[in-house]
Amino acid sequence: MARKPIKTSIDFEARFPVKGRVLWAVMCDHCEAEGELRIRMARDPTKGWDYRLDDKGSFVDVHAVDASKSYDKVRAGEWVAGTLIVFGCLKKVWAREVSMEGSVLEDGTRLTGEVSLGDVHAQVDFGLFRAFLRFENAAQMKRVLKYEGIKDGSFVATDVQVDVKVERWGRKDDVLRGKARR
Repeated sequence: MARKPIKTSIDFEARFPVKGRVLWAVMCDHCEAEGELRIRMARDPTKGWDYRLDDKGSFVDVHAVDASKSYDKVRAGEWVAGTLIVFGCLKKVWAREVSMEGSVLEDGTRLTGEVSLGDVHAQVDFGLFRAFLRFENAAQMKRVLKYEGIKDGSFVATDVQVDVKVERWGRKDDVLRGKARR
Protein backbone atom coordinates (compact mmCIF):
# COMPACT_ATOMS: atom_id res chain seq x y z
CA MET A 1 0.00 0.00 0.00
CA ALA A 2 1.38 3.39 -0.97
CA ARG A 3 2.19 5.91 1.72
CA LYS A 4 0.17 9.15 1.69
CA PRO A 5 2.28 12.20 0.80
CA ILE A 6 2.73 14.84 3.49
CA LYS A 7 0.81 18.05 2.79
CA THR A 8 0.56 20.71 5.50
CA SER A 9 0.67 24.46 5.89
CA ILE A 10 4.39 24.50 6.74
CA ASP A 11 6.80 24.33 3.81
CA PHE A 12 10.58 24.58 4.03
CA GLU A 13 13.52 24.94 1.71
CA ALA A 14 17.08 24.31 2.86
CA ARG A 15 20.18 25.14 0.81
CA PHE A 16 23.59 23.94 1.87
CA PRO A 17 26.98 23.32 0.24
CA VAL A 18 27.82 19.90 -1.13
CA LYS A 19 31.07 18.35 -2.33
CA GLY A 20 31.13 14.75 -3.39
CA ARG A 21 31.98 12.12 -5.97
CA VAL A 22 29.70 11.61 -8.97
CA LEU A 23 28.42 8.04 -9.10
CA TRP A 24 26.40 8.64 -12.27
CA ALA A 25 24.85 11.38 -14.39
CA VAL A 26 21.90 10.87 -16.72
CA MET A 27 19.57 13.00 -18.84
CA CYS A 28 15.86 12.98 -17.99
CA ASP A 29 14.17 10.68 -20.49
CA HIS A 30 10.83 12.53 -20.21
CA CYS A 31 11.73 16.15 -20.93
CA GLU A 32 15.43 16.13 -21.96
CA ALA A 33 15.66 19.60 -20.36
CA GLU A 34 17.20 18.51 -17.08
CA GLY A 35 19.17 15.62 -15.72
CA GLU A 36 19.87 13.66 -12.58
CA LEU A 37 23.07 13.21 -10.62
CA ARG A 38 23.90 10.65 -7.98
CA ILE A 39 26.59 12.00 -5.66
CA ARG A 40 28.32 10.33 -2.71
CA MET A 41 29.14 12.85 0.02
CA ALA A 42 30.37 12.79 3.62
CA ARG A 43 27.54 12.30 6.11
CA ASP A 44 29.05 14.94 8.41
CA PRO A 45 30.69 17.68 6.30
CA THR A 46 31.79 19.55 9.45
CA LYS A 47 34.48 16.85 9.82
CA GLY A 48 35.62 17.25 6.20
CA TRP A 49 34.30 16.23 2.80
CA ASP A 50 36.15 12.93 2.58
CA TYR A 51 34.56 9.59 3.51
CA ARG A 52 35.66 5.98 3.92
CA LEU A 53 34.13 3.51 1.47
CA ASP A 54 34.42 0.64 3.96
CA ASP A 55 32.41 2.62 6.57
CA LYS A 56 28.82 2.96 5.31
CA GLY A 57 28.05 5.36 8.16
CA SER A 58 30.60 7.91 6.92
CA PHE A 59 28.77 8.80 3.69
CA VAL A 60 25.34 9.26 2.17
CA ASP A 61 24.33 8.96 -1.47
CA VAL A 62 22.31 11.87 -2.88
CA HIS A 63 20.14 11.46 -5.98
CA ALA A 64 19.15 14.94 -7.16
CA VAL A 65 17.63 16.71 -10.14
CA ASP A 66 20.08 19.02 -11.92
CA ALA A 67 18.44 21.79 -13.96
CA SER A 68 21.75 23.63 -14.50
CA LYS A 69 22.72 21.31 -17.40
CA SER A 70 25.99 20.26 -15.78
CA TYR A 71 24.85 16.62 -15.88
CA ASP A 72 25.94 16.46 -19.54
CA LYS A 73 29.45 17.76 -18.71
CA VAL A 74 30.41 15.82 -15.58
CA ARG A 75 31.45 12.18 -15.67
CA ALA A 76 31.20 9.38 -13.16
CA GLY A 77 34.23 9.37 -10.89
CA GLU A 78 34.73 13.15 -10.94
CA TRP A 79 34.09 15.30 -7.90
CA VAL A 80 31.56 18.14 -7.86
CA ALA A 81 30.99 21.16 -5.64
CA GLY A 82 27.73 23.03 -5.51
CA THR A 83 24.54 23.68 -3.59
CA LEU A 84 22.07 21.02 -2.52
CA ILE A 85 18.47 22.26 -2.35
CA VAL A 86 16.08 20.19 -0.22
CA PHE A 87 12.44 21.16 0.21
CA GLY A 88 9.14 19.75 1.41
CA CYS A 89 6.24 20.03 3.87
CA LEU A 90 6.53 19.40 7.61
CA LYS A 91 4.10 17.32 9.68
CA LYS A 92 4.24 16.51 13.40
CA VAL A 93 4.97 12.84 14.07
CA TRP A 94 5.46 10.68 17.13
CA ALA A 95 9.13 9.81 16.92
CA ARG A 96 12.08 9.62 19.29
CA GLU A 97 15.07 10.20 17.04
CA VAL A 98 16.31 12.00 13.96
CA SER A 99 16.32 9.56 11.03
CA MET A 100 16.40 9.09 7.28
CA GLU A 101 14.40 6.34 5.62
CA GLY A 102 16.67 4.32 3.33
CA SER A 103 20.29 4.89 2.43
CA VAL A 104 19.80 7.41 -0.41
CA LEU A 105 18.62 11.02 -0.06
CA GLU A 106 16.34 11.40 -3.09
CA ASP A 107 12.89 12.66 -4.06
CA GLY A 108 10.34 11.09 -1.74
CA THR A 109 12.76 10.13 1.03
CA ARG A 110 11.09 10.38 4.44
CA LEU A 111 13.18 12.41 6.89
CA THR A 112 12.41 12.86 10.58
CA GLY A 113 13.83 15.86 12.41
CA GLU A 114 13.73 17.52 15.82
CA VAL A 115 12.28 21.02 16.24
CA SER A 116 13.84 23.78 18.34
CA LEU A 117 12.11 27.15 18.65
CA GLY A 118 13.50 30.67 18.82
CA ASP A 119 11.73 34.04 19.13
CA VAL A 120 10.52 34.40 15.52
CA HIS A 121 12.03 31.34 13.87
CA ALA A 122 12.07 27.57 14.22
CA GLN A 123 14.87 25.19 13.37
CA VAL A 124 14.51 21.55 12.34
CA ASP A 125 17.58 19.32 12.70
CA PHE A 126 17.42 16.46 10.18
CA GLY A 127 20.92 15.21 11.02
CA LEU A 128 22.38 15.72 7.55
CA PHE A 129 21.24 19.37 7.47
CA ARG A 130 19.19 21.94 9.36
CA ALA A 131 16.12 23.72 8.00
CA PHE A 132 15.27 27.18 9.33
CA LEU A 133 11.64 28.31 9.32
CA ARG A 134 11.18 32.06 9.40
CA PHE A 135 7.96 33.85 10.25
CA GLU A 136 6.82 37.48 9.94
CA ASN A 137 6.41 37.86 13.69
CA ALA A 138 6.12 35.86 16.90
CA ALA A 139 2.31 35.83 16.79
CA GLN A 140 2.27 34.25 13.32
CA MET A 141 4.82 31.63 14.38
CA LYS A 142 2.81 30.75 17.48
CA ARG A 143 -0.45 30.50 15.51
CA VAL A 144 0.98 28.31 12.71
CA LEU A 145 2.90 25.97 15.00
CA LYS A 146 -0.08 25.60 17.35
CA TYR A 147 -2.32 24.73 14.39
CA GLU A 148 0.13 22.01 13.29
CA GLY A 149 0.71 20.79 16.87
CA ILE A 150 4.45 21.49 16.80
CA LYS A 151 6.26 22.40 20.03
CA ASP A 152 9.88 22.81 21.08
CA GLY A 153 11.50 19.35 21.15
CA SER A 154 8.80 17.67 19.08
CA PHE A 155 9.58 15.71 15.93
CA VAL A 156 8.41 16.40 12.38
CA ALA A 157 8.57 14.36 9.19
CA THR A 158 8.81 15.34 5.55
CA ASP A 159 8.94 13.66 2.16
CA VAL A 160 11.71 15.69 0.54
CA GLN A 161 12.36 16.85 -2.99
CA VAL A 162 16.07 17.16 -3.83
CA ASP A 163 17.73 19.44 -6.42
CA VAL A 164 21.38 20.23 -6.98
CA LYS A 165 23.13 23.20 -8.57
CA VAL A 166 26.65 22.21 -9.60
CA GLU A 167 29.17 25.06 -9.59
CA ARG A 168 32.49 23.22 -10.11
CA TRP A 169 33.66 19.75 -11.10
CA GLY A 170 36.94 17.96 -11.72
CA ARG A 171 39.54 15.93 -9.83
CA LYS A 172 39.06 15.46 -6.09
CA ASP A 173 42.02 17.61 -5.06
CA ASP A 174 40.96 20.45 -7.36
CA VAL A 175 37.35 20.47 -6.15
CA LEU A 176 38.23 20.29 -2.46
CA ARG A 177 40.70 23.17 -2.89
CA GLY A 178 38.30 25.20 -5.04
CA LYS A 179 40.21 25.17 -8.35
CA ALA A 180 37.99 22.97 -10.52
CA ARG A 181 36.43 23.65 -13.92
CA ARG A 182 33.23 25.66 -14.19
